Amino acid sequence: MIKTEPQLTDFDPTRTCATYDELRGAWELNRDMAEMPLHVLRRGDYLDRFGADERGSVCEPAAQYAWRRNAAVAMDHCADLINLRVDNIFRAPPVRQYQHSPFGEFLGRFLSDVDGGGTGMDDLMRRALRMHYINGVDLVVDKSAAPAGAEPATLAQERQMGLLPCVHLFSALERLDWAVDHAGRYVWARYALGGVPAADETAGPGDVRRYLTVMADQWRLYEVDAEGPTRLWNGPIALGLCPVVSFYYKTASASEYPKVPLSLLSRIAPIARYLLNLVSQIQIDVYRNIGFLVATGVSPDQVPSEITPMGCWTLPEGAQLKDVAGDVNHIRIKIELAQMLMEAILRIGKLTGSTGDLQSRASSGTQVAVERTDLDNEMQATACQAEQVEREIVRLAVSRHQGRLVAHDEIGYSVQYNKKFVLTSVADLVAQARQFVSMGIHQQVPTLLKVQLRKILDALTKDDDADYRTALNEIESAAFAGI
Repeated sequence: MIKTEPQLTDFDPTRTCATYDELRGAWELNRDMAEMPLHVLRRGDYLDRFGADERGSVCEPAAQYAWRRNAAVAMDHCADLINLRVDNIFRAPPVRQYQHSPFGEFLGRFLSDVDGGGTGMDDLMRRALRMHYINGVDLVVDKSAAPAGAEPATLAQERQMGLLPCVHLFSALERLDWAVDHAGRYVWARYALGGVPAADETAGPGDVRRYLTVMADQWRLYEVDAEGPTRLWNGPIALGLCPVVSFYYKTASASEYPKVPLSLLSRIAPIARYLLNLVSQIQIDVYRNIGFLVATGVSPDQVPSEITPMGCWTLPEGAQLKDVAGDVNHIRIKIELAQMLMEAILRIGKLTGSTGDLQSRASSGTQVAVERTDLDNEMQATACQAEQVEREIVRLAVSRHQGRLVAHDEIGYSVQYNKKFVLTSVADLVAQARQFVSMGIHQQVPTLLKVQLRKILDALTKDDDADYRTALNEIESAAFAGI
């Protein structure tokens, strides 16, 4: 039975565990490097001041630091590494099968409104996948709140009110404290839900914040108000397990970091931060070595206060005008270091080989030579992981709706994510097929040529395009005689 009247408690749900406090900075770095909002860039959160020591004293003038903040640019590939993976896995929508499920009607409603706000499963999982690469994501299968004044006492009353399970997404930064058993399964976890939204635009911003704890047998909802005591609501969970599904890129292996996600950016984000500062140094060096003129043999009042392009001015006889520029070898060295850091980011992100191979093209700048095998294998594993995550979400949703733990086999639900990824340009695929045909053995191994042609087809079109199936049938029936 869900209690609508809150209890008062002295427990502080805002407190965080030692592991959270230790890793919070790294998680914030991953988040900011993945998105790099302009206000974070301009504020200089990751831009070090020259000459700063541990006591906070600095040598760099405030005006120069302000200029560097305003000129700061993020040149790393963090966002590109994530977008490439997400866009390829969701290149085609997931295919779901549940037409023979005894819970088919419920599943149809749930999949079209997974979070209680009208979000479909595709959109929710696409968002979860982005979070998976940044800092990992916990998907909590909760129950929708009853309307004000309603107090459902049974499952039947909940269903009569149309209350469906809903899914919350929490990053590592929103998981304040947790405990796991010997197998790494949650015993309990507490998450920050954020502030309570104002009921009307005329109402001022409130200071009320909510926190949710889920356990194997109950849930607890805390409401913290700066001007009053902490209120607590609680209710039962009849599953015998914590209704949380974790979707992590990797998990820390150290025993002192239980259930700690590792990000795609765990090794990359510190490099990106260093690159941000290095590029800022290069900007200063470049501007110190250009645009400075010295006039000799002339009085100051004879030198124009402003020099503009296409302008013309004269000097008295014997006067000289010279450029002032220092040695630029240190700038070249820094640029080479920046290029090495960029290549390291691409290599760790599996967009180049172990030697950081890059192909330069005048038409499109630097084109990344994709090591298809490693990246393809990684994304295939991630697609399979997404299938397992979605199936477990569905299982927990059905179980919470039924009030008992339901097995996967009883539900009869399956899902398949796209595993045909386009990581090589059409031109390169055509060149590979042409080179293979030039070897003169394609008639002896026609299946291999068909594999190459299918890759070209996948790069040109999608499975759900009208002509895809026709083209695929033509490839399968081709004889390749006489070519």
